[in-house]
Amino acid sequence: MNIKHILLILIFITIPLTGSAQFLGIGAMYADAKHANDVQFAANLSYPVFHKKNSLNTFIASGIDYTGGSSPVAGLNIKPIQASSFLSESLFNNHPFTILVGCDAGYLFNFRHGKDGIVLTPNIYLDYKCFYVKTGYDFNVTGDERQFFVKFGVGFGLGTLKMIPNTKIW
Repeated sequence: MNIKHILLILIFITIPLTGSAQFLGIGAMYADAKHANDVQFAANLSYPVFHKKNSLNTFIASGIDYTGGSSPVAGLNIKPIQASSFLSESLFNNHPFTILVGCDAGYLFNFRHGKDGIVLTPNIYLDYKCFYVKTGYDFNVTGDERQFFVKFGVGFGLGTLKMIPNTKIW
C-alpha cells in the first residue's frame, strides 16, 4: 500500500466528519517562508471533540487544513488535536468578536515540495461574524521546516454562531 492509497483511505474516513463540522473556512494564506508564493489558497474545517466547562476555558477540536501553494509547510494537514482557549467566559459572551489562543498538532501530506511530517502550530485566531484571521507559526518537526503565516477569509464558526441571540460558550 503506497502513500496515495493511505491518503485516499484517510479522506474517505473523514468525509462523515465534515457533515458535523462546526468550523468551516475558506480564504487565503500569506506565508513568510523561503521559496514560497506570498499568497496561497487555504481551506479548513474542524469540529469540537471535547467541550466541557473547565477553569482554563479550553476546548479540544480535530480537523483538516488544506493549503495550496509552494510553501514548505503547504498541503493537506490532518489535525487530530487542536487545543484552543477563549481566555475568559465574559470576553467570549459579551463581545461580538472571538479571540482564541491555541496550539494544533497534525500530520502534513506535502504534495509539492517539502517533506511530509508532524506539524505543530501555535496560533491566535480572531473572528467577527463570518470573517476570520488566524496567525501562527508552523513547525514541521519531521522535515525541519517552518513558516510564519496569516490566514484570512470567510467561514462558518464561532463568530457566525454568536450572531444568534443569547449564544453562550457553555
